[in-house]
Amino acid sequence: MRTITTTPPNTGVDMKSLNGKTLAQDQMYVRCNFEVPASPPPGFDVVVPGSGRRFITPAELRTFERVEQDIVLECAGNGRTLMSPVPDGTPWDLDGVSPITVAGYRLADVLGSLPHDCVDVVFTGADTGTVDPEGQVPYQFSISREMALSLRPLLVTHIGGEPLELAHGAPVRLIVAGQYAMESVKWLVRVEAVASSFEGHFVKKYRYYGDQHEPEEGRVGDLAVRSVIATPGDGETISPGPVPITGSAWAGSSPIAGVDVSVDGGESWIMADLELRPVEPWSAVPWEVTVDAAPGPLVIAARAIDTSGTTQPHEPRWNANGYANNAVQRVTVTVE
Repeated sequence: MRTITTTPPNTGVDMKSLNGKTLAQDQMYVRCNFEVPASPPPGFDVVVPGSGRRFITPAELRTFERVEQDIVLECAGNGRTLMSPVPDGTPWDLDGVSPITVAGYRLADVLGSLPHDCVDVVFTGADTGTVDPEGQVPYQFSISREMALSLRPLLVTHIGGEPLELAHGAPVRLIVAGQYAMESVKWLVRVEAVASSFEGHFVKKYRYYGDQHEPEEGRVGDLAVRSVIATPGDGETISPGPVPITGSAWAGSSPIAGVDVSVDGGESWIMADLELRPVEPWSAVPWEVTVDAAPGPLVIAARAIDTSGTTQPHEPRWNANGYANNAVQRVTVTVE
């Protein structure tokens, strides 16, 4: 795994682990805007107008129906370093992502009914830090009323069958399937329904600026369709002959329909085999294809397409904060 920053901690996954299988917590990427809290909070407040305030402990959460989801957790800045010029921000290559199995409780069940005039639900974490121009703030993010009452958001207590570790938001964090991970607030201390659009620091930060393909100041949301190559790795030397190429693909709004692989600079594309197993809408789909490699340099490219017909662009779509870069990945190996 790649250490990106130590203060706050940010760590990328081993790209070879992105083969479509779900990862254990110690294999996951770590993304923090602020330092990890010294100790886990004992629970969180739930505040809904007309229903008062409730304090929910992890033990009380267990009175609700427990559900599991296979999802992909991906940083909005994943792929930032592949843009030109490289925007400011944490220098993620393509390692700011993890396919995981999460277990927890539906946010909608815990909230109950929401007033019709509720616009957003705001989530506050125990992590705090200093930002410009506000000064000292907690990490906060919001989702819409519609999203809050959908099947996507879970109050997560377990990843990979194990209780949440502190680095990943223990004891309870939000995870919103199919959405970039800035929404998946860790170390929950407060969940509040509000009657106006929430405009906190991070909600204003995670927007598209200067992106020719998105509305100016449009909010970052659904995961962009993407495929990654797990093996062979970039810079490796491999033997001539049949070469298995493996990887995974995912998307946020529509399931993956196919993955194509090219080994001739995009002149032609080979349809990869997708692993035939039931998958959830927001899970990673493993893929594999075998090519015959002759001696010399070999450039491998992979592109995914979802059921809506959306596919990956061949070049990065630049924006000022470096978000949602889902350009086709290229890996160069030496065959000898």
